[in-house]
Order: sequence, then C-alpha cells, then structure tokens
Amino acid sequence: FPYLAFLFFLNVPQNETPKGVTVGFATCLLFVFLTIPAAIAAKIWYGVSLADSDWLHGSAESLLTVTNLVTVVAFRQGLSYKEQEQSGNTDVQIPESVLSYDP
Repeated sequence: FPYLAFLFFLNVPQNETPKGVTVGFATCLLFVFLTIPAAIAAKIWYGVSLADSDWLHGSAESLLTVTNLVTVVAFRQGLSYKEQEQSGNTDVQIPESVLSYDP
C-alpha cells in the first residue's frame, strides 16, 4: 500500500507533478501485476523461474522499459517547460503530458 500512497501524493495539485509522470509510475503497477502471472506461467509451463524463460522475461522487461520511458519523457517535458517559463519566455507551449493523462 505504500506505493498507492505515493501515487496519491504524486497527484496532489500543490506538487505540480506532470500528469504523464503519474501515468508512468502507475504503469509500473501494471508491470508488477503482469509479471506475477508470467512467473507463474513460467513455473507451470516450463518448470523454470521467470528469469530462465527468455520470451516471458523479455516481454515483462520490455513493459518495464516502456514504463521508464513514459516517466522520463514526461519529467523531461515538464522540467523543460518550467525552465522556459522561469526564464521569461512567453511563447512557451504547455506540453500535453503536463496537463493530461492521455498518451
């Protein structure tokens, strides 16, 4: 439950966390929830751990990679916007990942 509390406090408006960052960290839960059945399937179907089943392990890790990419890109866009805004640039367009949960 601590991770759910982290997601909740990440969403507090005073934090000004870009919405894409919340999406990235929430997809990490998806990685966890999909890795558990993959580990069970590896044990039942092949009699090995998830780390020893290349295609299952690779699929799970690729989902984690996508999660990390979403988080990093959203943080980067949010920080870039803040830097431009603080430098006095008035032509700055707010990135979609700052305002919306949409991909």
